[in-house]
Amino acid sequence: MSTIVLANATTRSDDTSAEFRLFQGNNQIARIGVHPGAKAGVPTTASYTARATTSMGDFTLTSNTLTFSDNSTNLLAQVVTENGYYDFQLTQMSGTQPSTILCENTWREPVQFTLAQPGTPVQIVTVVDEHNNTPISTAQQWQCYAIVNGITTGTVSTTNPNATFTVVADNNDLGFMIVVS
Repeated sequence: MSTIVLANATTRSDDTSAEFRLFQGNNQIARIGVHPGAKAGVPTTASYTARATTSMGDFTLTSNTLTFSDNSTNLLAQVVTENGYYDFQLTQMSGTQPSTILCENTWREPVQFTLAQPGTPVQIVTVVDEHNNTPISTAQQWQCYAIVNGITTGTVSTTNPNATFTVVADNNDLGFMIVVS
């Protein structure tokens, strides 16, 4: 398993924790405070679990849970009838877009898709309106910025799943910056 490291290299006594915001594609996967001189690791993995939830009148319907490691797949949430009963199912199909999990809702009510990466703090929750779909990026592209003492650094990017994002003091303007290695 790969790990992205978030490091706070600030050392001044008046520096507070750096709040790191880590994104994979458009999805925020971590929001972590790191004390000066400390580090935190965010495991990155390519495996997922997915579940869907919706409503039918006063009832909440929860689908089966899927586990997969494809970085391109379609998830179809649908209500079907079996033996005279309604069954809310989540089905995995071949992906139609590269580096994308496409969440599709065929039901007449909004569906909440919850995707998680086992062994990591990553959880992506998205609501898809009736008869609609929403893409979730699985591209191996991470962006990060940090907030220290109310000052937000610029955003830096990498495609390395073992990268280290380090916040350091920027002596030129008494602010902070983030570097990736």
